[in-house]
Amino acid sequence: MDDFGRIWHRATTCELVWVDHGDRPRAVSSVPLLDDGVPCVALTYDHADLRPSLAAATAVALAVTDSRSLPAGVDAVAAVGRASVVDDLAGERFGDDLVGQELRKYPPARTLVDSLLLRRENWWYLPRILIRLDRVGEVRRLTPRRDADRDALLVRDDGGGLRLDVVSAADWTAPVVALRADTPLRGDGGPVLAHGHDHSIDRERWEGWDVLGTLEGDRLTARERHGHAVLDPAPPTLLQRWRRARALERGCRRGIASGERDGTVGRQG
Repeated sequence: MDDFGRIWHRATTCELVWVDHGDRPRAVSSVPLLDDGVPCVALTYDHADLRPSLAAATAVALAVTDSRSLPAGVDAVAAVGRASVVDDLAGERFGDDLVGQELRKYPPARTLVDSLLLRRENWWYLPRILIRLDRVGEVRRLTPRRDADRDALLVRDDGGGLRLDVVSAADWTAPVVALRADTPLRGDGGPVLAHGHDHSIDRERWEGWDVLGTLEGDRLTARERHGHAVLDPAPPTLLQRWRRARALERGCRRGIASGERDGTVGRQG
């Protein structure tokens, strides 16, 4: 756990992974934070639809797999355990200490919350869904993701737990994707998710992608795809930045309004 704590403190990107009650593997890329010394992520409320499955998950993992977030020569790591889900709809908990951590690790947030004035104008960015890994059952070592276009974190149920593997593929757009890994995958036809993400140096562009399907041996038959494994090298235009910012604001406002209607202020799951 000490090694994981040191890596988590240093890392700038991470993956939150779990399997929902319908045996569907899920993953979200986020910023690794520490809430009173507890590893956590703080999702904005455009992810409000994920809250029920996160709260019901019997096992959650926080992983650092991007080689850029790891010290040279150090393995990727994942801490697996039970997580609590806390609604910070007022943004008070996030706005206390966590916002400073996010500003250090995710520079684009400075345009939204780097001053009291900006925080008042962009109040919808402060409310967060906090996922805290309160009880760590084990820490696993993984192969780092070194090629963002080819490498992904593979997530699946393992008899009520989580199995995590870092895999590579030459073509993630194929109907059946041939995977390579350091250990035999031995898929039995069950559901599996391949999740990857990549970012530009300035983090202005940070995109995640998923391939959901079934795994037979080392072959993933794709059923759903979201995003693209190859990051667009062109910087976003002013119009694209504006549209992205407005989409984030609208999503957060909708999630916050839904949480307020459901009475989830201060609720912990």
